[in-house]
Parts: sequence; C-alpha cells; structure tokens
Amino acid sequence: MKTATQGLQTLPVERTASLTPEIFHQRYLTGSGKPVIVSDALNSWEAVSRWSFDLFKARYGADRVSPKIFRGVKRVKLMTLSEFLDYLDAPDAVSPGLWIDPETLYPCAAPADPGSSPLYLVWDGFGMHPELLDDVELSPTFVEDWLPLLPPGLRGALNTTKFFSAGFMIGPKGAQIGLHYDFLQSHAYLAQIIGKKRCLLFSPEDSVALYGGKVNPDVPDFKEFPLFRNVTAYQCTLEPGELLFMPCGWWHHVVSLEKSVTVNYNFFNRVNFSGYLTHLLREMPLVVSALEQLPDQRAALGIKWKSRGFDFPESGVV
Repeated sequence: MKTATQGLQTLPVERTASLTPEIFHQRYLTGSGKPVIVSDALNSWEAVSRWSFDLFKARYGADRVSPKIFRGVKRVKLMTLSEFLDYLDAPDAVSPGLWIDPETLYPCAAPADPGSSPLYLVWDGFGMHPELLDDVELSPTFVEDWLPLLPPGLRGALNTTKFFSAGFMIGPKGAQIGLHYDFLQSHAYLAQIIGKKRCLLFSPEDSVALYGGKVNPDVPDFKEFPLFRNVTAYQCTLEPGELLFMPCGWWHHVVSLEKSVTVNYNFFNRVNFSGYLTHLLREMPLVVSALEQLPDQRAALGIKWKSRGFDFPESGVV
C-alpha cells in the first residue's frame, strides 16, 4: 500500500539477488521498467573491501579535480583531490581552491552560503587511472549490457565527453545533483562503495508532473508545482555493497547521508537501443568534436573525413 512521506506517495524499492538476465528483464525492464536494488551484484568487486578515502588520497591526491555545486547558485571549485577529500569532513569550513563560474569559466566570488549545497565531485577516475578497473566488474551479470559491443574507438571518444559511461561520485553528507534522468536514454546503476545514500525515483510516466526536474522532492512547493502531488516516489536507502539499478528514463533524486563513494555506470541493451541511438545522433556534433581531437580513435574507426562544422537552428535546440 502507498504511504505518504513529506506529502509524497511512496513505495519501497524492491531488493533482489541471484536473478538471471531473462528473469530480470521480465520483472524490471518490461514496459517503463522498475528500479531495484541487487544486493549481491558487488560480491566479486574487490573495491568494496579495498577502497578507502585514505587510499585515494595516498595514490591520487595530487590529481586536479573540479567538484561542483549543482543546486542553487551553481559554482565549480578547482582544487586537488587531496584537498577535496579533506573537505568531506568539514563541508561548512572554508576550503582551498579557486571558485569558477561554470558558464563563463572565469574566476568568481564564493557563494554566500557554500555549506547549504555541498560540493560534489563527478570524477573520471577510471579514465585517469585504468588500474582501478581491476577492482570492479562494470558490466552487470544480471542484465544485458551492449555497451562493450561499441567499437573501442567510439567508446574512447564518448568517454572524453560528458557521456563517459563509468565514473565516481564522491561527496560529503548532503551532497546531491538534483532531480534528473541520465543521458542518452541509458540504463544506469549506482554501486555504493562507501557511505549511505537516500534515493527517490520516479517513473517516466510521471515526467509531466516533475516539471523538468525543477521541483525539489525534499521540500516540494505544491503551489508552484501542483501536479507533483500526483506522483509516486520509489524510495530506498542505498547501503555500502549494494547496487541500485535504474531503467532508462527514470528520474532520480539522490542525497548522501554520509560522506560517500559511488561508482556510476550507464549502458544500453535491446530495451533502450533505439532511444540510445536516437539521442546519440542528436548529440553528434559533440561526438564529432571529440573525434577531431583523437587521432588514434579516428584511425581505429577508419575515419578519413574532416568535419566542416554544423549549422544549428536559431533557437540553439538540436
């Protein structure tokens, strides 16, 4: 039975284990699909027992990173990974680094209250340090994953854009991106390594009532967003060692309950192949631009042409 939580109708996210891809497809990918926590998906991941903040700091602390404030007044801060990991313990304190406006990329003033929406790091750790891949198995065993079928050259190009398929999300308590669904109509999972997260998920069927992600599910303004009263939120607390699977098009609002490390992975299969390909074609200028800067990937794909640029509608919408 549905229960009301802070004005929302909620249902618990199911937990499961030991399912074959065929049964998983029937239960969680039919129609609009359904999110699910797969409790045994990370049993073979050495990352669960091996990774720690101290390990990342010792090995990769000198890396330059750019964590962001995603909600409210958006800001980016340039700092080292070591500095950011120290920040996780005191997000309200003044931290080292340079504030950058994400639109102009110019230095800017600090937010008036930087602690109200903590910095959150989306980090291409696997791209920068491929040895980290030895500690995980990105392709899940419980569901088909067609992403590895893409030519390595194309995957390499995508991984240099905002569409990189696997990465890290590191943040303090309270860190969040805000309500959204993932790029290119891809399926996604969150593999929780350290810390806990509270997750609210919404079906694509409720998209109209989510107002493009402008509503904040934690403190919804029903006067401004009246249709939001009618949605159903799937709710869970994601624990270390668990994996949350989210079918394509599902909106999600995820908040760190503790300082945390999460591996995120985006992929496609027979269910969302059409949507993935369609959205990839819409983003082709970005992919072509990436390929122009990657001679090895171009050679691997047998590409001999050069782009003469793209014409866009006056609205800027492709």
